[in-house]
Amino acid sequence: MRAVRILPAVLQDIAEAAAWYDEQKYPGLGDHFLEAFYASLSHIQQDGEIYRAAYQDFRKLLIRPFPYSVYYRLHSSTWIVTLVIHAARKPSTARSLLRARK
Repeated sequence: MRAVRILPAVLQDIAEAAAWYDEQKYPGLGDHFLEAFYASLSHIQQDGEIYRAAYQDFRKLLIRPFPYSVYYRLHSSTWIVTLVIHAARKPSTARSLLRARK
């Protein structure tokens, strides 16, 4: 099992998404989103290799049941979570953010 590290920018990504859900008259849904995100980290830690590469060496995992993707890559022996973005965003937006955060 590999360690998982979250980039500081990802904490901002998930905070914005959680706040959006709470502002949409769904109190508590933001907390549910955060729980789903942190649960996805255990999937990455245990089975990160099973998700295929989405862009260069970045892999992608969907945060179910939410329409958000987690992008991560292996650096040395640690999974680095680099981006959390709504799955409906243009792929070019995700690629641009991944390049900037690499």
